[in-house]
Amino acid sequence: MRQAGPVDLDGGSRILSKRKIQELVGEIDPTERLEPEVEDILCDIADEFIESVTAFACQLAKHRKADTLEAKDLQLHLERNWNIRIPGFAAEEIRSVRKTTVPSNHQERLNAITNTKNLAKFN
Repeated sequence: MRQAGPVDLDGGSRILSKRKIQELVGEIDPTERLEPEVEDILCDIADEFIESVTAFACQLAKHRKADTLEAKDLQLHLERNWNIRIPGFAAEEIRSVRKTTVPSNHQERLNAITNTKNLAKFN
């Protein structure tokens, strides 16, 4: 699998620029301005998110024994881990199953209700 060279994020090369973040904020509210610290934090979050998604997608491609990263690799990770759907791609190929965790005390209450209903049927 071909790998790109490392990106020097400390040297000022960012995936998402501060100017682009200001443009996005301007689309929401033209009068709003972000402080430089907020811009830095948002840039860091965007860089970490993109790095995380691409690294995981590359692992999926490697697992498929492919030497090319495909949209389905990104799609699987984004849908399963971030609940982000990519429009325009075949969603039926990936069946994202999210297990909901029910707190134990809530599960006990549900079981008690079911038991009560079952007892009422037999009485």
